[in-house]
Amino acid sequence: MSPQTLTHRQLNRATLARQGLLSPFPPAPPARAVARLAAIQAQHPDWPGFALHSRLAADAPPPDIGAARRSRALVRASLMRMTVHLVAADDFWPMSAVTIGYRRHQFRALYKIDPDSSRLGRAMTAAQPAVLAAMRKQALSIAEIEAILRGELGRREIPPNRALWRHFSGSVPLVMVPFDGETYGRARYLPATDWLGGTPQDLAPEDAAVRLAERYLSAFGPASVDDFAAFVGRGRQLALLRAAIERLADRLVRYRDQSGRDLLDLVGAPLPDADEPAPPRLLARWDSVLLAFGTRDRARILPPARQSTVITRNADVLPTFLIDGFVAGTWLPRHDAGGEPRAELRPFGRLSTTDRGSLEAEAARLLPTLGTGAFGRYPGTD
Repeated sequence: MSPQTLTHRQLNRATLARQGLLSPFPPAPPARAVARLAAIQAQHPDWPGFALHSRLAADAPPPDIGAARRSRALVRASLMRMTVHLVAADDFWPMSAVTIGYRRHQFRALYKIDPDSSRLGRAMTAAQPAVLAAMRKQALSIAEIEAILRGELGRREIPPNRALWRHFSGSVPLVMVPFDGETYGRARYLPATDWLGGTPQDLAPEDAAVRLAERYLSAFGPASVDDFAAFVGRGRQLALLRAAIERLADRLVRYRDQSGRDLLDLVGAPLPDADEPAPPRLLARWDSVLLAFGTRDRARILPPARQSTVITRNADVLPTFLIDGFVAGTWLPRHDAGGEPRAELRPFGRLSTTDRGSLEAEAARLLPTLGTGAFGRYPGTD
């Protein structure tokens, strides 16, 4: 029997349902809600709370992401695709076990240097204990980490630009520690073993990949193996990701999309009717739902003709809004003349009075809790 073919609208509704964008999630502790979403893009520390808040019921209190991070229930770290994500603490080690291999592959590809066996790789590894000793006293910035490593190397080795940081972060699993003044581009790091406990050896990469595949399909399925790899970061670990999917085979159902691509999903996962009403929604800057698929499969939510508008040349991803489940425009957080937050809507086409009113109501609900650092300049929008 041939797999069922799913239309763009069916895939759209399935994804929205998993993401709390069709029917919102009920109130829950932030870590549990984030785990349900697999991960939230978190390049800017002010935006993950908005992304989660937008998926919660209107009567749910705004999630206190800061408190959850300080209690170590949530972790902000560079994980999938070497981009910053907010994840549940229980998911950090499985994600790290899979993605650290991607970081090391990228190091080899960028510098044409083996991070382990080359002379420079061995020298940088030998310098790491000095950083770890300093981190036992306080969290460090990237500049401080590089300065210590450079001091340990002395003049024996002259590493390429940013090689010190890339090698260290590809060797030592790190978390971004919350602190006063944390903002976009400013982070301080501690080893995950110190912040969370556990070690990288606690979970084999093969087992970690299975757990990550379950999280991914639960949050973003139905999806292809290529989509899963695009979410994690391909590198040389495609075989690891394929093997994880194969180990889940007896728990999976197979579909096809309209172009004939094979899709996979967890048995029993929601698959709403294509005509299920989808309310207007505001999405965060760098919203994960726009980045969790290969470029070809973003059409389930982001029209291909609008990808270059939403995802700018410098890889910024603008805040967007959904009408009938699909991206229908971008928006920017602004302040009105009285200093009150508002959403400056930039629709791709005509926006009905009803839809505009719904989006403005969402803005009134969500924007008061958006951090002030998010009300800045947005490249490519002027």
